Amino acid sequence: MLVCADGSTTLLLDALVGERLSVRVDHQQQVPAAQVRRIGCHILGAAPDALVVDRQTRILTPGKEVISVNRVVIAGRESDRLVPPPEELLGPYLKKVGLALKREPLAVSRDTWPLGGDSPACVSKEYIIDCGGSGRVYVHERFNPRFVPLESRESLEPEEKDG
Repeated sequence: MLVCADGSTTLLLDALVGERLSVRVDHQQQVPAAQVRRIGCHILGAAPDALVVDRQTRILTPGKEVISVNRVVIAGRESDRLVPPPEELLGPYLKKVGLALKREPLAVSRDTWPLGGDSPACVSKEYIIDCGGSGRVYVHERFNPRFVPLESRESLEPEEKDG
Protein backbone atom coordinates (compact mmCIF):
# COMPACT_ATOMS: atom_id res chain seq x y z
CA MET A 1 0.00 0.00 0.00
CA LEU A 2 2.78 2.44 0.91
CA VAL A 3 4.57 2.25 -2.43
CA CYS A 4 1.41 2.15 -4.56
CA ALA A 5 -0.53 4.93 -2.81
CA ASP A 6 -0.77 8.25 -4.58
CA GLY A 7 -1.34 10.24 -1.40
CA SER A 8 1.03 11.50 1.27
CA THR A 9 3.82 9.01 1.94
CA THR A 10 4.55 10.88 5.19
CA LEU A 11 1.10 10.10 6.59
CA LEU A 12 1.47 6.44 5.66
CA LEU A 13 4.94 6.24 7.23
CA ASP A 14 3.60 7.93 10.39
CA ALA A 15 0.87 5.26 10.54
CA LEU A 16 3.40 2.47 9.90
CA VAL A 17 5.67 3.58 12.73
CA GLY A 18 2.85 4.74 14.99
CA GLU A 19 4.65 7.94 15.90
CA ARG A 20 5.48 11.32 14.37
CA LEU A 21 8.48 11.31 12.03
CA SER A 22 11.17 13.96 11.56
CA VAL A 23 13.54 14.94 8.75
CA ARG A 24 17.28 15.48 8.49
CA VAL A 25 18.60 17.43 5.53
CA ASP A 26 21.88 15.88 4.35
CA HIS A 27 22.40 18.16 1.35
CA GLN A 28 20.62 21.06 -0.29
CA GLN A 29 21.80 23.44 -2.98
CA GLN A 30 20.68 25.29 -6.07
CA VAL A 31 22.18 23.92 -9.28
CA PRO A 32 21.55 24.41 -13.00
CA ALA A 33 18.96 21.90 -14.23
CA ALA A 34 21.56 20.60 -16.69
CA GLN A 35 23.57 19.29 -13.71
CA VAL A 36 20.68 16.94 -12.89
CA ARG A 37 19.58 16.62 -16.53
CA ARG A 38 17.34 13.52 -16.37
CA ILE A 39 15.38 14.94 -13.46
CA GLY A 40 15.66 18.69 -13.97
CA CYS A 41 15.27 18.91 -17.74
CA HIS A 42 13.54 15.70 -18.85
CA ILE A 43 11.21 14.95 -15.93
CA LEU A 44 10.53 18.45 -14.56
CA GLY A 45 10.85 20.28 -17.89
CA ALA A 46 13.25 22.99 -16.71
CA ALA A 47 15.55 24.75 -19.16
CA PRO A 48 19.16 23.53 -18.82
CA ASP A 49 20.32 26.88 -17.39
CA ALA A 50 17.36 27.26 -14.97
CA LEU A 51 18.22 26.88 -11.30
CA VAL A 52 16.62 23.96 -9.47
CA VAL A 53 16.92 22.92 -5.83
CA ASP A 54 18.67 19.57 -5.33
CA ARG A 55 17.91 18.24 -1.83
CA GLN A 56 18.76 14.97 -0.09
CA THR A 57 17.08 14.02 3.16
CA ARG A 58 16.48 11.18 5.59
CA ILE A 59 13.16 10.56 7.28
CA LEU A 60 13.70 9.51 10.91
CA THR A 61 11.68 7.69 13.52
CA PRO A 62 11.50 9.26 17.02
CA GLY A 63 14.37 6.88 17.93
CA LYS A 64 16.44 8.40 15.07
CA GLU A 65 16.29 5.27 12.91
CA VAL A 66 16.28 6.07 9.19
CA ILE A 67 13.02 4.95 7.61
CA SER A 68 13.69 6.44 4.15
CA VAL A 69 16.40 8.18 2.17
CA ASN A 70 15.07 10.74 -0.29
CA ARG A 71 16.22 12.77 -3.27
CA VAL A 72 14.09 15.78 -4.08
CA VAL A 73 14.54 18.17 -7.01
CA ILE A 74 12.38 21.30 -7.12
CA ALA A 75 11.85 23.40 -10.26
CA GLY A 76 9.59 26.29 -11.15
CA ARG A 77 9.01 30.02 -10.96
CA GLU A 78 8.40 29.87 -7.23
CA SER A 79 10.74 27.00 -6.37
CA ASP A 80 12.02 28.82 -3.26
CA ARG A 81 8.47 28.78 -1.90
CA LEU A 82 8.37 24.98 -2.32
CA VAL A 83 11.45 24.30 -0.18
CA PRO A 84 10.46 23.47 3.39
CA PRO A 85 12.44 24.73 6.39
CA PRO A 86 15.11 22.18 7.45
CA GLU A 87 12.97 20.77 10.29
CA GLU A 88 9.79 20.24 8.24
CA LEU A 89 8.80 17.28 6.10
CA LEU A 90 8.11 18.13 2.45
CA GLY A 91 4.53 16.84 2.00
CA PRO A 92 3.04 18.36 5.16
CA TYR A 93 4.87 21.63 4.44
CA LEU A 94 3.47 21.91 0.89
CA LYS A 95 -0.02 21.19 2.21
CA LYS A 96 0.41 23.77 4.99
CA VAL A 97 1.33 26.57 2.57
CA GLY A 98 -1.98 25.96 0.81
CA LEU A 99 -0.88 24.72 -2.60
CA ALA A 100 -3.11 22.57 -4.77
CA LEU A 101 -1.06 19.38 -5.04
CA LYS A 102 -1.34 16.63 -7.61
CA ARG A 103 0.90 13.57 -7.41
CA GLU A 104 1.98 11.84 -10.61
CA PRO A 105 3.53 8.39 -10.06
CA LEU A 106 6.62 7.61 -12.14
CA ALA A 107 7.93 4.27 -10.87
CA VAL A 108 8.01 1.73 -8.08
CA SER A 109 11.10 -0.42 -8.24
CA ARG A 110 13.67 -2.58 -6.53
CA ASP A 111 16.67 -0.43 -5.60
CA THR A 112 19.78 -0.46 -3.44
CA TRP A 113 19.43 0.64 0.17
CA PRO A 114 22.08 3.39 0.37
CA LEU A 115 22.90 2.89 4.06
CA GLY A 116 24.01 -0.75 3.77
CA GLY A 117 23.11 -3.19 6.49
CA ASP A 118 21.99 -6.81 6.27
CA SER A 119 19.61 -6.17 3.38
CA PRO A 120 21.16 -4.14 0.54
CA ALA A 121 17.99 -4.28 -1.59
CA CYS A 122 15.02 -2.04 -0.92
CA VAL A 123 11.79 -0.77 -2.45
CA SER A 124 11.84 2.69 -4.00
CA LYS A 125 9.20 5.02 -5.30
CA GLU A 126 9.49 7.95 -7.71
CA TYR A 127 6.81 10.55 -8.34
CA ILE A 128 6.17 14.18 -9.20
CA ILE A 129 4.24 16.60 -7.03
CA ASP A 130 2.69 19.18 -9.33
CA CYS A 131 2.23 22.41 -7.39
CA GLY A 132 0.39 24.25 -10.16
CA GLY A 133 1.94 27.54 -11.24
CA SER A 134 4.45 27.44 -8.37
CA GLY A 135 6.44 24.54 -9.80
CA ARG A 136 7.01 20.81 -9.81
CA VAL A 137 8.79 18.59 -7.32
CA TYR A 138 10.50 15.28 -8.18
CA VAL A 139 10.69 12.82 -5.27
CA HIS A 140 12.67 9.56 -5.15
CA GLU A 141 12.19 7.67 -1.89
CA ARG A 142 14.16 4.57 -0.92
CA PHE A 143 12.63 2.73 2.02
CA ASN A 144 14.55 0.99 4.80
CA PRO A 145 13.88 -2.73 4.27
CA ARG A 146 13.52 -3.17 8.05
CA PHE A 147 10.36 -1.06 7.89
CA VAL A 148 9.15 -1.68 4.31
CA PRO A 149 10.14 -5.26 3.36
CA LEU A 150 11.02 -6.05 -0.22
CA GLU A 151 9.33 -9.49 -0.30
CA SER A 152 6.11 -8.27 -1.86
CA ARG A 153 8.06 -6.44 -4.61
CA GLU A 154 10.50 -9.22 -5.58
CA SER A 155 9.63 -9.02 -9.25
CA LEU A 156 10.91 -5.48 -9.51
CA GLU A 157 14.32 -4.92 -11.08
CA PRO A 158 16.74 -2.11 -10.17
CA GLU A 159 16.50 0.91 -12.41
CA GLU A 160 19.53 2.95 -13.41
CA LYS A 161 19.28 6.55 -12.38
CA ASP A 162 21.46 9.49 -13.23
CA GLY A 163 21.51 12.86 -11.61
